[in-house]
Amino acid sequence: MIAKNIKGKSFKGCVSYVMHEGATLLEAEGVWAEAKEDIIRSFAMQRSGRKEVKQPVGHIPIAFSPEDKHRMTDDFMVQLAKEYMQEMGIGNTQYIIVRHHNTENPHLHIVYNRINNDLKLISVNHDYKRNIKVCKKLKDKYKLTYGKDKEKVKREKLKNPDKAKYYIHDAIKSVLPDCKNPTDLRFALEKYGIEIDYKFKRGSNEIQGVSFKYENIAFKGSEVDRKYSFGNLKKEFQKNLLEENKRIEEVYLRQQAEQKAKQEAEAKAKQKNQSEPKLPSIGGVELMPEQWQTLKEGGDVYLENMNRNDGSGKFSSYVFLDDEKKKALFSDKNPDGFVKYGRYEMRIRDKILIENGYITKAKVKWWGMGSYANPYLWKENKSDSDYKESWSDPRLPKATKEEQKPKRPVVQQKKRERKR
Repeated sequence: MIAKNIKGKSFKGCVSYVMHEGATLLEAEGVWAEAKEDIIRSFAMQRSGRKEVKQPVGHIPIAFSPEDKHRMTDDFMVQLAKEYMQEMGIGNTQYIIVRHHNTENPHLHIVYNRINNDLKLISVNHDYKRNIKVCKKLKDKYKLTYGKDKEKVKREKLKNPDKAKYYIHDAIKSVLPDCKNPTDLRFALEKYGIEIDYKFKRGSNEIQGVSFKYENIAFKGSEVDRKYSFGNLKKEFQKNLLEENKRIEEVYLRQQAEQKAKQEAEAKAKQKNQSEPKLPSIGGVELMPEQWQTLKEGGDVYLENMNRNDGSGKFSSYVFLDDEKKKALFSDKNPDGFVKYGRYEMRIRDKILIENGYITKAKVKWWGMGSYANPYLWKENKSDSDYKESWSDPRLPKATKEEQKPKRPVVQQKKRERKR
């Protein structure tokens, strides 16, 4: 239930508005009500007794919640209208009660003569707060629905003091979720130009009430909205404080959990690195386990997009290791292919090892026999054009002649056995 007190100059304009087509005249008092024009004339005749009064028209629209629509019979609405006028001190005068049916909200209009039957002026000055109290009293008495959705009110059509009240309402609503005490709310509303006055219990610092002021128009917290009484605001402060503490605790616990998970992951990674040595990389390319195994076993792999040592770009190549598995060597062609080099046709890998200064047990094609031999081949100096040859490992220390006796290629031994 919401009511508004309006003062006006013209009974003709007001009565014509409320008595539009489709409206229902529920009750008339002190006027001839055969027609709209008769009602207007009746009001005008009594008004003429006090021509100095500039605003003789009293107009009160009263709207009810859609949730109460099923209860709003004509008789009940008349009863509510008359009790409202009695509580507001409007009596002993002409009036009409008219019901409108053009909105979802059941509503009626009271038009009364501010010049009463004794030609005395009915004052409605400063009745805004009294109006709020009367509406609340009737809603509580008849258990009418309190409005729950102030967002549906069209702010642009409001005038003061309603305009100021809804401005304060909207400002409190926007800042309240971030306020955890009365001081927070005071400072938060300052940017909206709203002043707060806290009422303290006599002789103590205990707050008992609150009022809000905007453009010299003040309201108690409960007048702005019941949920903005200080008792309810205090509950919101406490709730916000609990939620803030909960958020802080959640953040702390989450950070602790993340730190613990990070430490566990680092420990696990460290343990893994200790148990599984990191595989080497060649030319910036990290080797896969199976590639590293192939190289250790004397095979070769083909790697792409390796970095050149001089930084001139990238290249791709076959890769194999020296005998000690300490250095990688590169070949454009398959290193197990054969190439003519010196007096032998040997593997490409053996040729590359010889030219890089290594002593290698080469694999060479043995002439005309379709088989292979394994002499040791090397160069004294990398710049030499010819390589050296031995059938025993020249790196071994001197031993007995028998031990140092060169071994003939397997193919030749077989040939001598056939001659015997």
